[in-house]
Amino acid sequence: MLEIEGETAQEPLPNDGAGLCAFFSFAVSRGFGATHPLIALADRLHDHHRVRLGPLTTFYDGEIEDAEDRAKLELAWQDAEALGQSLAALVAALENDEQCQAFARRGGAEELGSEATALVAQVSNAAEASRRVRLVYAL
Repeated sequence: MLEIEGETAQEPLPNDGAGLCAFFSFAVSRGFGATHPLIALADRLHDHHRVRLGPLTTFYDGEIEDAEDRAKLELAWQDAEALGQSLAALVAALENDEQCQAFARRGGAEELGSEATALVAQVSNAAEASRRVRLVYAL
């Protein structure tokens, strides 16, 4: 889910953003020796398409249980324009790069492109309003 500073909840993403959540979670584990098609996708986006993954891997659990959660959730706010650029690059790669498409398909994230496209629209609105955004998830 996307939260926009000072606004109410955004429209749900297609498939409730399940593909994005999976991709973001696997992208965080890049460089730790794990293997998965979504990690390979993140590697290809970074290495071949020069996508900045930092904005895509900045997220936190939306359910606050204690002061530590509250502090970490606060740290998840980020610049909407930077997130939008990374998301737009993800969408372009999924549209134009057969290897990226294959990694998404093998990783069970067939809806990743449509989810990212919907998120780009939400983030663009926040960027136009000069508002920060944060990515949150709920399990």
